[in-house]
Amino acid sequence: MQDETNEITAPLIVITDPDADRYHTFGYISWWQQEVVRNATILVVGAGALGNEVLKNLALMGIGNLLIADFDTIEDSNLSRSVLFREGDRGRRKVDAAAERVKELNPDVNVKTWHGNINFEMGLGVYRHVDAIVGCLDNREARLSINRASWAVNRPWVDGAIQELMGIARVFWPGQGACYECTLTDLDYQIINLRYSCPLLARENILQGKVPTTPTSASIVAAFQTQEALKLIHNMEVQPGKAIMINGLTNDIYTTEYPVKEMCMSHSMLEPIIELPEATTTGTTLAELLELARKEVGDTAVLEFDGELVTTMTCFRCDQTEPIFKKMARLYENEAVCPTCGGRREMNLTHRISGDEDFLGRTLAEIDIPPLSIIRARNGSQRVYYELTGDKESFMVFA
Repeated sequence: MQDETNEITAPLIVITDPDADRYHTFGYISWWQQEVVRNATILVVGAGALGNEVLKNLALMGIGNLLIADFDTIEDSNLSRSVLFREGDRGRRKVDAAAERVKELNPDVNVKTWHGNINFEMGLGVYRHVDAIVGCLDNREARLSINRASWAVNRPWVDGAIQELMGIARVFWPGQGACYECTLTDLDYQIINLRYSCPLLARENILQGKVPTTPTSASIVAAFQTQEALKLIHNMEVQPGKAIMINGLTNDIYTTEYPVKEMCMSHSMLEPIIELPEATTTGTTLAELLELARKEVGDTAVLEFDGELVTTMTCFRCDQTEPIFKKMARLYENEAVCPTCGGRREMNLTHRISGDEDFLGRTLAEIDIPPLSIIRARNGSQRVYYELTGDKESFMVFA
């Protein structure tokens, strides 16, 4: 803080009544701003052992809005490592149990749950409307998805990982140091690509690696992740592209820096992003969005998606064609089987809308576009990115 005489003064510390303010003690921290914490929105991806600890910490500190994302349900093995789960929670969605316990810990915190696959089912615009992302994940694929999304919309994220008595916490910030993809080796890519080794992803047949962890490791790493997230929302200095390495066997904690990878595929920001306050997935059709794009970037503009959309499946044995309109990455292998004759069906794919399609009257939701998505419009080398900002009012609702 600087006064009119150009002298540097210390930030004002407000000390409240300890009997009336649950955040009283935080007021003694010189840089702490409870109003900043109260107004912050943080996306926590993963509600397992690490996610439980991060959510617990953020709730106790009074983060105003928590968006909890996970696709899994609670099983017995979660109960030994997850502080927010109880024996009676078996079979419940992790996000629901976690949100319930967060509200018990601190009713001041507003919570939204999102149950889905972060790789294919969350709109990219969601990342734009949070202040920081905390990844509490157990696989490379999800980390890579978050990393590319954070770069695309220029949002920092905090990664954490644990194995036995080892742990790692690190901040990745677009344009500042190495990103997560910069750290990947050829073996990492091979492991990720195993999930895409067939045209239809047989996710139910792919075993996820079970990493042995302890609740103590989760507590330690989550504490570092929470501190980094708090520093981010307070605009404090962090060390992007560096990792805090924790060796519980030898009690060593040290920092290492990753090199920036040239031509890294994650290093791409979407510019310009145009917000469409009236556009929603359920109310806007492909024809309407394409018409808007052609008014802005030319009569030959097309809409493009990041992944392939399966429009129909055709069985050549019985000549039956079924409309699908689902992202290929979200299909299971058994959906390639014809329900009429049991034959193998072929997919009809597209990732581009040119205006010649016979399904332009479908809404974006009807072709598997999630709320707050960002869709590319291209005319030659000219590109713009449209955010379905009209979804914000219904999606970014915290209870």
